[in-house]
Amino acid sequence: MEQQPNAPESKGRSNTALLALVVLLLISNVVMLYLLMQKNKDVQTTGQELAKVSSDKDNVTKLLEDMLAQYDTLNTDNEQLRTEISAQKQQIEDLLQKVKNGTYSLARAEKEVTTLKKIMKGYVFTIDSLNTLNKELTAENLQTKQQLGEVTGQKVALEQQTEEQRALIAKGSILSATTHTAGALFLRNNGKQVDTDRASKAEMVKSCFVLGENRVTMPGNKMIHMRIISPDGSVLPAGDSDNRFTYNGVQGEYSVKREVNYQNQPLDVCMFYTATGKLANGQYIVELYESGALVSKTTFDLK
Repeated sequence: MEQQPNAPESKGRSNTALLALVVLLLISNVVMLYLLMQKNKDVQTTGQELAKVSSDKDNVTKLLEDMLAQYDTLNTDNEQLRTEISAQKQQIEDLLQKVKNGTYSLARAEKEVTTLKKIMKGYVFTIDSLNTLNKELTAENLQTKQQLGEVTGQKVALEQQTEEQRALIAKGSILSATTHTAGALFLRNNGKQVDTDRASKAEMVKSCFVLGENRVTMPGNKMIHMRIISPDGSVLPAGDSDNRFTYNGVQGEYSVKREVNYQNQPLDVCMFYTATGKLANGQYIVELYESGALVSKTTFDLK
C-alpha cells in the first residue's frame, strides 16, 4: 500500500511560511515609514535653508540699494572726488547685479558691503571737510578784501593769502586712488597665482589700485609705500633691512615699496608682498602712501 502524506506536518510548514511573510511585510512597512519620515525631514531642512539664503540675499540687496541711494545725495564740485564716487557707484551696481543674478557668494558680498560702507563714510567725511574749508575760505577772502582797502593791512593780508594758496596747492597735489583692492594669493606648481581667503594657503598679498588724475602734482617718478597691518596690529615686515619711512609726520615701517612713473593721468598699479612666514587669521589693513601722505586704504580677510 502507498503511504499517505503527513497532513499536520504540511499544515505546520504552511503556517510558518505565512508567519514569515507577515513579519517581512511588517518590517518592510516600518522601513518605508522611516524613509518617508526622513525624506520629509530633509525636505523641511532644505526649505529652511532656501528661506535663509533668500533672506540673506534680500538683506544684501537692500544694503547695496541703500548705499546707491546715499551716493546719489553726495554732491561736490571737486572733479576728482566726483570721478572716484562714480567709480564706487559702478562697483556697487556691478555687485548688486551679481547678487540679484545669484552668481556671487553672499558671504563674500556681505564682506564687500562692509568695506564699501567704510569707503562711503570716508567720502562723506571728505566732502564735509571740503565744504567746511570752502566756507572758511569764503569768509577769509571777504575779510582779505576788506583789509586790502586799508593800507596798513595790505602786507599782512597778502602774506596770509599766499600761505593759504600754498597750503591748498600742497593739499591738491596729494595723489589718491580711485579704486583699491587687496587679497591673498598662493602659487601653484606651474607658477600660476591663485586668489585665496585661507590663511593656511596664503603665500603672497596682492594690492591693485588706480592712481587718479591729478593736474596739480608734478609729473614724474613717484615712490609708493605699502603698509600691510596684520590682525594683531603689527606691520608685515619688508624684505629690506631698512624698511622705515616718514608718513603723516611720523616714522614707521612699510611692507613693500614700488616706484611708478606718474604723468597726471589715471595709472593702474599692482604691488605684491611675499610673506616671510605663516599669515594669521583675521582682517588685514592695506595702506598706500606717496610723499608721506595717505593715498588709499582697504582691507581683506583671511580665515
